[in-house]
Parts: sequence; structure tokens; C-alpha cells
Amino acid sequence: MFIRTLLFAGALALPVGLSAGVASADAPLKSPAKVQKALATFDRVVDHTERLITAKNYKHLLHENDEFKEGGEALEKAIAKEPGDFKAKIDPLLQKAEADSQSIADAANAKDDAKLATNHDALAGSVKALIDAFPDTVKPAAK
Repeated sequence: MFIRTLLFAGALALPVGLSAGVASADAPLKSPAKVQKALATFDRVVDHTERLITAKNYKHLLHENDEFKEGGEALEKAIAKEPGDFKAKIDPLLQKAEADSQSIADAANAKDDAKLATNHDALAGSVKALIDAFPDTVKPAAK
């Protein structure tokens, strides 16, 4: 009798435990406004960087890299309390975008217009991939 009661209780608990796991995977972000603001920063930097490259305004490209880093820090803080699997998906995308932003700053220091154009394309692609990893509800408005 005890074993049957134990098995019955376990069978009842299983769907509850599974649904709790599913709910947390589908749960909305804990800081959606902060995430949206950080993602908008990346989008804005990509656009502004393109204009600065066209204008050959090398000095201000360095400032854009600093803004990108600030956006990265803000995003990391905004997703700090998200599930580990979500952060594990975002972290490499953010690192790639940050490296691409740094490559623009490096090319700006060298005043290498060819590399600036190539590096900007890489940055635009990595920022798009990063933003695409987030739910539509926090993505910046389409341009």
C-alpha cells in the first residue's frame, strides 16, 4: 500500500515539475526595458559608426567603441539574472560583437579605410546576430 501511494504521489508531482520547467524556459526577460535599451545602443552605434567611417572621422570612431563597451556592460547587467542557458547563448554573440567594435577602433587608429569598411560589415552582422537572439518584444524598432 505504501509503495502504491508513493508511486501515485510521484506520478502527480511529475507533470507539475515538468510544467514548471517549461514555464521558466518561456518566461519573459526579467529586465526587458534594460535589455531593449542596451540593444538599441548597439544598433545606434552601428549606424553612427557607418556615418563616421564615410566622413573619415577617425577620432570619434574611438568614442563609438567606448559606447559599445558601455552597452555591453549594460546588457550583461540586464541579463545577469536570466537562466544560465540563455546567458550561455548570448555571451559568445556579445563577445564577437565587442571584438568587431574593437577592430573598428583599431582600424580607425591606423586610418585604414579598407579595414574600416570590412570591419563595419562584420560589426553590423554580429550585432544583427546578437539582437536576433532576443525575443521580438525587446528588439529595437526596425529602421
